[in-house]
Amino acid sequence: MTMVTALLNSRAALPTPPGYTPPCASAVVAQERDLPCSAQVTRKHAQVMRCQSDQFGQLCAQLLVCRSNQYNELEVRADTHILLMRYSGVATRCEVAWPDHGHSKQLSELRENSILFSPAFSYVRVSKRDNGCYVYIALQIPTDALQSLDDRRDPSVTCLRPQAGTGQPELCRIIRAMRNDIETPGPAGQLYKETLALELLIGLVRCGSDFAVTVARGGLAAWQLRRTVELIESDLTATPSLATLASHVGLSPTHFCTAFKQSTGLPPHRYLLNRRIARAKALMAESKCSLTEIALESGFSSSSQFATAFRRIESRTPSDFRRSL
Repeated sequence: MTMVTALLNSRAALPTPPGYTPPCASAVVAQERDLPCSAQVTRKHAQVMRCQSDQFGQLCAQLLVCRSNQYNELEVRADTHILLMRYSGVATRCEVAWPDHGHSKQLSELRENSILFSPAFSYVRVSKRDNGCYVYIALQIPTDALQSLDDRRDPSVTCLRPQAGTGQPELCRIIRAMRNDIETPGPAGQLYKETLALELLIGLVRCGSDFAVTVARGGLAAWQLRRTVELIESDLTATPSLATLASHVGLSPTHFCTAFKQSTGLPPHRYLLNRRIARAKALMAESKCSLTEIALESGFSSSSQFATAFRRIESRTPSDFRRSL
């Protein structure tokens, strides 16, 4: 079933970009809380399970928990800069297109810490294959918020380019802190929110227009990365050896380990651990199984091992995560 969600406010509609067909009125669902700036988001073949919004200074942040088990599309047009960061869940065969910029990019995967940046007054379309639950954070950044920090009148601040890829670590750290504050507001309240917003804006200005990290050369070829990920994903309860993974793509263990980290940003064992945690989070959202059952089905030998790994990666216990759903 197609599910379409639109986020609109009372401002005048943006100019319709070339090739854009607005959804029919009957298929549009307005969010309860209007955004401070004009934005329209359309989702096809994806279910929004939870959506939380909060204001960080001039920035509006949304935390979205979605689910899809097929190819789905995300379309966004707004009069603000849009920054999306994938928090969990892996999507494959991803294509990002900005028709009005004549720019597009293909990614073999969208994974944790992947970002997508769309400049103000742009239209972006994302098509990808998701498998189960995934979480991402969406930020609306007014153009004047960035301009107010630009004492040098640097044109790179006002002429930002569309991009997608692995996010700069510092930007991802700040966005994760925003996500934590949305779910569990801290004692500093609005002061903390405004501080995070300022940190993010400064980070964006310092990055110039390079919000996505360039993948280092010497990584796995696309087919090698795909085959490795398919082998890992085929059975997350298994623990393939480094030699097994390397021979699967015709490399020595040493070369494979180096190339895999260059391609994914993680060593093989950490990648597998992250995928097990992502699987466990999806099971907690979709089923009523006990945490012990979920731990075993996700590839952990015991509930205590699962709890330790989960707390180290997510900074909270599995029980806390389940209660937040």
